[in-house]
Amino acid sequence: MEFEPFKIIPIGYVRKGEETYLEILPEFLEATEGLREGDWIKLILWFHRSDTPARRKVLKVHPYGNPKNPLTGVFATRSPYRPNPLAIYTVKIHRIEGNKLYIDWIDAEDGTPIADIKIFVERLDCPKEVPIEEREVDIPGSRMIGEVNLIPRESEHLDELEEVSPEDYDALILEIGPKTTTLTAKELVELIEALQEIYENLPVEIKDKLRRREGRSP
Repeated sequence: MEFEPFKIIPIGYVRKGEETYLEILPEFLEATEGLREGDWIKLILWFHRSDTPARRKVLKVHPYGNPKNPLTGVFATRSPYRPNPLAIYTVKIHRIEGNKLYIDWIDAEDGTPIADIKIFVERLDCPKEVPIEEREVDIPGSRMIGEVNLIPRESEHLDELEEVSPEDYDALILEIGPKTTTLTAKELVELIEALQEIYENLPVEIKDKLRRREGRSP
């Protein structure tokens, strides 16, 4: 069976010296907008030193390179020997200087190509039992406000909800940075009421400026 090759281009390189950082190529620097110091990211690397026809054919290894460990399929290990030598790390951005993202030390070699960077999201990257299943989430209806992401549950038919109380109906996924929590319908109403109270207590001058900005009369 023949396979169509995929084309992966480096967006940057791992650099190691006194500190470890990700050097982003100039043509991809715009893609880093929105990343902040303190963010956790998923770093996807291409282990170029393991990219040989022979190593791509290795399907079983002794985990951690120890021959005392039983042979195990590479998909059940973190071995660099695999059909596609991709490596995934979860790292924290400590500081950003131009096209350099400084991170903690990782075991990748200096000059390792970076295939991709994705923001770390607890809900997706650390799956656990959550009241709202992913297939029930209304992704197109989600709203981002600052670092807060509001993801509503998809609407359902009323006849299916007659026996469900507001305290038991999980209505909203609330993401703050990488952290995730879920609000019931009752908690959502309480949050709306609390936000309304906070808004009413804003200085009059601030509320007037907000109204004028939104085209409303004071």
